[in-house]
Amino acid sequence: MKIAIDLRGLHSGRISGVENYIVNILERLLQMDHRNEYVLFENAWRIKDYQHLKFINSRIVQRRLPNKLFNLSLLLARRPLFENYFGGFDALFLPNVNFFSISDKTKLVVAVHDLSPLVEPQFYDFRRRLWHSLVNFRKTLRRADRVIAVSEYTKSDLVRVLGLPPEKISVVYSGIDHALFRPDLPESKLRAVRNLYGLPGEYVLFLNTLEPRKNLVNFIKAYEKVETKAALVIGGKKGWKYGPIFAAMNASPKRRQIKYLGYVPEDHKPYLLRLARVAGSPSFYEGFGFPALEALSVGVPVLTSQATSLPEAVDDAAVMVDPHNIDDIARGLSLLLTDEELRRRLVDKGLKQAQKFSWENSAAQVLNIFNAL
Repeated sequence: MKIAIDLRGLHSGRISGVENYIVNILERLLQMDHRNEYVLFENAWRIKDYQHLKFINSRIVQRRLPNKLFNLSLLLARRPLFENYFGGFDALFLPNVNFFSISDKTKLVVAVHDLSPLVEPQFYDFRRRLWHSLVNFRKTLRRADRVIAVSEYTKSDLVRVLGLPPEKISVVYSGIDHALFRPDLPESKLRAVRNLYGLPGEYVLFLNTLEPRKNLVNFIKAYEKVETKAALVIGGKKGWKYGPIFAAMNASPKRRQIKYLGYVPEDHKPYLLRLARVAGSPSFYEGFGFPALEALSVGVPVLTSQATSLPEAVDDAAVMVDPHNIDDIARGLSLLLTDEELRRRLVDKGLKQAQKFSWENSAAQVLNIFNAL
């Protein structure tokens, strides 16, 4: 079978949740599958070099129609058909919901990472709300032959919000790169990363995209309530609607103890996490929960939210709080900073919990779905 896989989600060049999923699934999938033929495609005015990615056993097809024009044509005319534009294939895999056009006989598999744009639209700016409206989750997923949900919570949203039949949905948890996120990181590299970012001796780390859904404003306010010498270090690219986040930093009575690093490359993340006293991930809504699991993987105590998919990810290996309750977040943070027995217990549990999630298992399950088509 010839399978086409959409690379358009990689074009930003900066790794976040969806990009992380695409790269890691594809690298493992293409290494283990010697039966199917793969066509990896993208469309962008600026051609991107994918030679650094381990996309073996496949060929990459790149087209250069400006994406706004390309998407408009797909939206209004359902043209061009992908089989004609990128070359013939039997099945299409969309690693995230996107504009597409295929013939009726072509099989479609779509991965869904969360439904926050539909369930919590207030977390998004107008441009992103418009895009999510036009891409039409409901129509795309009803056309799909198989839908992959990255958690049981995401599956429940697909059934509840979009009315998809449960038997059409396969839960395939995302994974963690355990070669990168591990507790035994070299001391020399830890020192180098500390010096590179000018990190304080002891700090609480928030490492995520700066956008409202991640709940950073409440986390800053909770940090202000905790009596601690630990600084608050914030890393992550600017997403959208981040003005209130910087306003909260600048207005904080602890603003001299708050350090913003900006975007952090993927290979620096485990070191920033390992050096932290506590990692915070108190999101209002997550489809899977990469930041919490990555912190568990390197042996750092985690504070996270009791909402949406996060309890699935961390089980009993983290302190879970009400993301809407600043006092509860402060209570959890204070506990993790001061209770040494709790910290040791959670680190041990966290390392075991994180091992349950691997990209090899994820890719094997995706391959089973392809083969069942």
